[in-house]
Amino acid sequence: MKNVLTLYSSARPRGNTFSMVKVLTDLIPSETLYLDDLNIRDYDYDFGNQSDDFAGVIDRMLKADVIVFACPEYWYALTPTFKRLFDRFTDLTELECLKVKGKALRTKQFHLFTTSASDKPSDAFISVVSHTLKYLGWEFAGLVHVYCENRLDEREAKLVLSDFVGQVSRG
Repeated sequence: MKNVLTLYSSARPRGNTFSMVKVLTDLIPSETLYLDDLNIRDYDYDFGNQSDDFAGVIDRMLKADVIVFACPEYWYALTPTFKRLFDRFTDLTELECLKVKGKALRTKQFHLFTTSASDKPSDAFISVVSHTLKYLGWEFAGLVHVYCENRLDEREAKLVLSDFVGQVSRG
C-alpha cells in the first residue's frame, strides 16, 4: 500500500473538507496536515521567510508516495493558505538547497480533493493546481469532488473516494 499524505485547508477546520478527509482516513491509513495550523509565510523574493513551516511540509511530502491537496472551492480559487503554499513552491525552483527536493517530488502522485456547492469544480479552480503541477514536473494523478451545498454526505463521499482508495491499495 502506498503512503498517503493529505494536506488540507479550509476556513472551517471541521467543515465539509475535514469530513471528506476523515472519510478518507477511515478508509485508508494516511497522515493529515491541517495547513491553517502551520506558519507558512508568503513568498519573498529575498527568501526572508525560511524560518517558517514550509520546509517541514516539503519534508513530509517527500516521505509520502501520494500527496492529496484537500481544499474547498471558494470563488473559483484555493484557500489563502493553499495559495501561499503554491506560491512558496517557487522556493523549490530558485533556492539551491531546495531544488533537489522539488525534483524529488517528481516521483510522487498528486491528487486534488475538493468540496463545493456546485455539481463539479470550476475549470479555473482545477487549472491552478494542474498547471502548477505540470510546471513543476509533478504528476497530477486525479481529482475527487464531492458536492455538498450544506453538509457532506459521508455515504456519497465513500462512494466517490472508493476509486482512489482502490488505486492506492493496489500500490
